[in-house]
Amino acid sequence: MNQILHTLKLPDFVTILNALCGVVAIILVINGFTYLAPLLILIAAVADGIDGHIARKFTSSEIGGNLDSLADAISFGAAPVIITYSLTGNNAQYILLPAMLFYFTCGILRLARFNTIYKKKNAFSGLPITAGGIAVSAYLLMGEQFFDVYAIAALALVLGILMVSNITYIKANNKKILIPLTIIFAATIISFIINIEYTHIMASILSGIMAIYIISPIIKKNKEAHYAGKRSDN
Repeated sequence: MNQILHTLKLPDFVTILNALCGVVAIILVINGFTYLAPLLILIAAVADGIDGHIARKFTSSEIGGNLDSLADAISFGAAPVIITYSLTGNNAQYILLPAMLFYFTCGILRLARFNTIYKKKNAFSGLPITAGGIAVSAYLLMGEQFFDVYAIAALALVLGILMVSNITYIKANNKKILIPLTIIFAATIISFIINIEYTHIMASILSGIMAIYIISPIIKKNKEAHYAGKRSDN
């Protein structure tokens, strides 16, 4: 016990907070807290971003990388699956369950690959599982009127495919991206305390941002092709 505690560094405690948010989210949805559960996934995502930032600023532990992957598997893999399945009830579970299990399988494969391949400094190979968890949670937080079993199943399948793909996704390290994104995350979380209707609005905005991030490699590729075409014309 003492050996483990001495091994842990500051970023590890934030990573543990990430994992705890995922576990508590599962407990909450089982007990009927429809919107608080996916909101905790967003809080877990904030913790995931903070622990990475702290790890870059300070010393990280020997187990930090593995601990981070385990926490991500809980908060952005298992928790979104259980939350989504719990909210479906008995409506078309035969459609949603295979899609969510596919999402989970792709998510843990993505994490395993991330731990074994060369890590690019400013990019990811495949969609990060954190982004997948945020996308699912933001969709659920948009409100019951938007919840559609076929839509969430399609989303899960697309996210799963992208996670195990070799498509390059940039890391959100730029302050011009981080600051607005942090404000939207904070507004979404705080709005839950004020009025759930505001949460639905903020979650809709967040869903739009995640959609842009998900298709960003296509946008980048088209821009590069456009500039290449201009250079060849000159």
